Amino acid sequence: MFFIQFLFLFASTVFLPGATSTFSGHLADTHIHAIPPAYANALDVAGGDPSGYPTPAWSIEGTIESLALVGSSYGVLSISTPGVPIAGVGQTARDLCRELNIYLANLTSSYPENIGFFGALPDWRDIDGTIAEIDFLYSTQKQAIGIGFYTSYGDLLPGDPTFKAIWDKLESYKALAFLHPGVMDVYPRFIGDFLPQPIIDYPQATTRAAVDLVFSGVVSNTPNVDIILSHAGGTLPYFAERAWGSLLIPSIENRSAVDSATAIAQFRNFYYDIALSASPTQLNGLLQNTNPSHVLMGTDYPYADSTLIASSNDEYLDFAAAHPEIAAPVLSKNAKVLIERHAPIN
Repeated sequence: MFFIQFLFLFASTVFLPGATSTFSGHLADTHIHAIPPAYANALDVAGGDPSGYPTPAWSIEGTIESLALVGSSYGVLSISTPGVPIAGVGQTARDLCRELNIYLANLTSSYPENIGFFGALPDWRDIDGTIAEIDFLYSTQKQAIGIGFYTSYGDLLPGDPTFKAIWDKLESYKALAFLHPGVMDVYPRFIGDFLPQPIIDYPQATTRAAVDLVFSGVVSNTPNVDIILSHAGGTLPYFAERAWGSLLIPSIENRSAVDSATAIAQFRNFYYDIALSASPTQLNGLLQNTNPSHVLMGTDYPYADSTLIASSNDEYLDFAAAHPEIAAPVLSKNAKVLIERHAPIN
């Protein structure tokens, strides 16, 4: 472990809030997870991850090793789905959320050159608790790079008017918001009665939430909030034209907060990580729908193991060799610019 830390300190410099160091041609992983003990326990109490995906072992040492596997020097940790909502809506969940954010902040302090984090939030249906935790992250703790949120809360998408006060609060802090897909309430719950939802359903959940955020007017009303979509936007690169094209139909446009031209611009303005989404089909589709400056590295550790991460990274490197507009130095710069824009002010 000491050798790994020494290697990172010697080979790279990473921007940190309140520090003067900067990235030095190395990738920053914006889609990489932590499973703190309190969260693992909450999952056990709830009977496991409702997505059907097994919860992997996790450690900070494994995190640093995984970063090195793809040439990353910095990872922004987040809590994957189901997240704090696994503990329900109430004080128990609020306490879990605070414990997770303190744990993540302590990791950042212990590994300042290599680790940042997206703050965890309660189930957004606990509006007061969510707003209070946002205030804690930005006004008291002042260490998070941004916040993580999910593609749905119960039967509500994140653009639902119920959550307006939360978006207003995020806008007031000019927050960076990382959207992670979550469990879809569909029947049958699992394809073939066995396939975990993250395999096929999660990309659909991301697409639904992204379109909702645009059509509901959330993106228009939060110009200072930058949103990162997981897994190359799910299926959004394939369906974006269907989405904005529907706004050419008067009966649909009349109910949308945006017109087709605005929707096109806002889909392009999302940021997209490429965690487990590096096939030529996916990356070509992504580049047709966004600017290369909005593409970010992601690996999905530890939910993706080292073999899968290495394979996906090889695909990315092969593609980038023929598409230098998203080569590693570009993705490094993209992350640097985004993190600097939203760095907490101490």
